[in-house]
Amino acid sequence: MHRRLAAVLVAAGVLAVAGCAQNFDQGPEGKVTEKVKDGKKFYLVVDPAKAGGEKKFRVSKYDYHDCNRGSKYPKCVDD
Repeated sequence: MHRRLAAVLVAAGVLAVAGCAQNFDQGPEGKVTEKVKDGKKFYLVVDPAKAGGEKKFRVSKYDYHDCNRGSKYPKCVDD
């Protein structure tokens, strides 16, 4: 009985953590021109080198903090 209860609690914990992950579509490669915070939503504005025209897209708070203006998205931390 205790083993089943423990297994159920572990499974529920794993599902709860997995549900909290922020998975947003990756934006276009390019140079970060702007960072926008709207409440608890984070956005980057990127100017793609080839396509032209800036693109605004939602990112995780970690990507938002790791990417500075002028850095290359998506590898901002490595700049």
